Amino acid sequence: MQTHSYKSIMDCVRKTYAEERLGGFFRGMIPPLITVSIIKSISFSVYEGSKQQVRSVSETLQGNTIPSLIGLTFISGSVAGTVVAMMSSPLELVKLQRQLEKLMAMHARKEAQITSLTGDALLREGLALEKKKGAATGVGGVASSAAVAAKVERHSHGSITQYGVPPKEDAGNSSWKTTKAIVQKKGLVGLYKGASLHITRDMLGTGIYFSSYETIKRLMSETIEHVRPHHHTAAASGTTGTTTTTTLKGPGPMVHFFAGGLCGVFSWLVVFPIDLVKSVIQKEVLATHPKYSGALDCAKDIVRREGVRGLYRGLSVTCYRAMPIHSLNFLVYEAVMDYVKKWSGHANDPSPIGNLGSTGSR
Repeated sequence: MQTHSYKSIMDCVRKTYAEERLGGFFRGMIPPLITVSIIKSISFSVYEGSKQQVRSVSETLQGNTIPSLIGLTFISGSVAGTVVAMMSSPLELVKLQRQLEKLMAMHARKEAQITSLTGDALLREGLALEKKKGAATGVGGVASSAAVAAKVERHSHGSITQYGVPPKEDAGNSSWKTTKAIVQKKGLVGLYKGASLHITRDMLGTGIYFSSYETIKRLMSETIEHVRPHHHTAAASGTTGTTTTTTLKGPGPMVHFFAGGLCGVFSWLVVFPIDLVKSVIQKEVLATHPKYSGALDCAKDIVRREGVRGLYRGLSVTCYRAMPIHSLNFLVYEAVMDYVKKWSGHANDPSPIGNLGSTGSR
């Protein structure tokens, strides 16, 4: 949806199935399948380590208040996102190339047909113009060629006429062959095409991701406790009466589920234009003559052709994916952490994510 022109999600689904059958929906799956658990583990580990470091050097960013919590988690999440992006950028580049191989080949065939038909029309138009006005065929042909090329570009936005297509011999039929093709043509540095955009996306997106999760979880936990408080009564030392204190039970699975889904959608809403430009730039890695000189050039061209709305092409399906994935991500993570804490004898320790654990007090 980001790198090709489709009328809708279903249009994309139909054309992908027509070209590649069911296997097309799993193209490029191997790299993330192998690395996702490692990348996630590193992300959460760096995040937690960064939180400890920030707390040790800043007295204000302790997470005791909402503003303090946002600052603490955003900085820590940004550090985690930067570290992970530096590791995963080549993997995402290869995944993107694998996903687009057959679609780009299909568009190349269609564009070849358009070019041949257009060439015949231009020849006839050029001859007619020469007879009528006595103009040179070359001049008329050049002018007509420019007009037709502009028309083709408008009607094929998102296709290979804009973003470039790798020669047929460069395409691989496995992730390893695709990686070798990139290295052979562009060198090792080619694997990091678009890496600056990837790092920017993950630095900002992961910061928003963790800070919004912890903030939403804190707010939902406080709301639940306010509506349904849990009272604990204990005898006060040296008095005949009793003192009542209110203790938070901590967020439950549904809080983790909804907070995770909302933070995933919210982070994508913010960083999606960066991700789209990154995808378009990375798509050109095997192109002999890339269309764009950089990210700004690419963004300007998209806005010129499609308006600001073009920077959000494919957002809907990304949000459809983000809600269940990130809901389950935090739901499972928090559940596993609770199990590990109980198994290791640290059940009364604070929660690793946020400051409202299962036995935290307020």
